[in-house]
Formats: sequence, C-alpha cells, structure tokens
Amino acid sequence: MTDQTTTPDGPVPAGEAPPSKEVAGFYNDLSGLLTELFGGSLHEGYWKSPDDPATMAEASQQLTDLLAEKLAVNPASRVLDLGCGSGAPSIRLARSTGARVVGITNSAVQIEAARRNARDAGVGDQVTFTCADATVLDFEADSFDGVLMIESIFHLPDRLGALREVARVLRPGGRVALTDLLDLDPAPAPMEEAVGDLAEHSREHGHAPLVARPIRLADYSALLEQAGLVPVERTDITDHTVARTLDCLRQRLTEDHEELVGTYGIQVVRQYESVLPLLEKAGFGYGVVVAAAPERP
Repeated sequence: MTDQTTTPDGPVPAGEAPPSKEVAGFYNDLSGLLTELFGGSLHEGYWKSPDDPATMAEASQQLTDLLAEKLAVNPASRVLDLGCGSGAPSIRLARSTGARVVGITNSAVQIEAARRNARDAGVGDQVTFTCADATVLDFEADSFDGVLMIESIFHLPDRLGALREVARVLRPGGRVALTDLLDLDPAPAPMEEAVGDLAEHSREHGHAPLVARPIRLADYSALLEQAGLVPVERTDITDHTVARTLDCLRQRLTEDHEELVGTYGIQVVRQYESVLPLLEKAGFGYGVVVAAAPERP
C-alpha cells in the first residue's frame, strides 16, 4: 500500500507513476528529440517577465539557475542531481557554483549522452553520471549538501518515499530544490480526466503512464514534514513557464518539422506532437519547492 500524507483536506496524492523501467523506456526513445526541442535541457523554460526575450534554450538555463541559486551550494559542496537527463543542469550547476555533482537517471541513453556532454564541457572530473534507481538511492546517509530534482519527482511512484530518501542522503542543513506539476484550483480540466488522457496516450505509444497525479502546492508543506524535511519555500511559477514553453515547442515542431523527422523519425516526432494538445487541455501548473534537512542539536 502506498504511504500518503494526510491534510485537513484529505490525503496528498503520493503518486501513481509506473515502475521506473517504463520511464526509462520513454526517455530512451525520445531523449534525443526532447533535448533538441528544449534547447539542451529536458525541462521547462523560465521567463523572468512577459517581455523577457529569452529563447527556449536560454529560458531552460534560467530555470536551472533559479534552482541552483536556491540550493545555496559552493565549491566545497557535493550535489546530487536526481533525474539528471542528458546532463545539462548538472554541468551548468557545476560551472556556476564550483560544486561537485553526481547525476543519476535510469535511462542508459541519457547516461551515455550526459557523460559525453560533461567531457565535451571539460567538467568530466567534476561531474559524474550513473544509471541508478531514484526510489532507492544507493548512497550513504549524509552524503550530499544539496539535491536537485528538476521535473523528476512526478515520474516517481511515490513522492513521499522519494523525499524520505532525499532527507536521508542530505547532510544537516543541506537543501533540496525541485519542480513539480501542480493541480491548479480551479483547474482548466478535471485532473483525473487530464491524467487519464495522458495515460491513454502513453499506452497507445507503447509506454505505461509516465506522470503521477499533479499535486496542490499547498499540500507540499505536510508532505515535506512527513518526509523529515523542513519547508523553506513554495512558489507557483506557472505564469513564467508553461504557456511559453508549449508555444516554443509547437513553433519548433512546425518550423523545423522536416529536419526533425529526418533526424529522429516520423513516429517519434508524431508521438510528441500528439501529446502537446493534451498538455494544453490539462492546464497543469508548475511550481518550485525548496526544503532543508533539519539541523542536529
């Protein structure tokens, strides 16, 4: 039975994502295309204002920088990038802070790309990547000064279990900075319907459902506390991220369609093209959550 946090409004959804091997299969198939569309990273862009002229690639880097700033690490720090994708956030974090970074993902394709990218960036000794299961971290307690989780927690079967593992590997005072999909109130579409539509789309393309039910931002404090973490910040950045990211993706798929098909194949491109309307209909929000491991007496 899945462990859940209880709030005055009822239980917090711990997650309904599939086994990690299903997520790995999805990213093994689509990582190349997604990295291309998102400008090197595999996550949303962050635009500082409505008139911010940043490109998709620049906006993705701005989101990485926002999370890195909230980790408050330095050259003496060791950071875990949990769900590192193709390595771009790990590499950028290492360069901007001087910290040593360990990135993990369960996609062999991503690990190969991340290691290559780190070598090409000249940080192969500072940033390392390994194929691992994020739900049971193979690290000793108090191993890291920071944990970065950009768009990884909603892929995991159990948010609470994942955060408990984060709390275990963080040193006292160390921080976790993450992004998650939000269930907005009021939501543009019933959340059960939205998640169901995405699950059906995944099954049609040979994958199990890949996303846990989005969570209300207000429920994160209880979730963090039950995991043994001290809440620091909860911020809804939907207006800075979602709509412009979807616009950029759609524009790129339209303008460079033939080139993308030639590189990644028509089936891969069509698979991602068909999911964009579902994401727009769902109207998920997007939030940043920061917490710290408690100091010891």
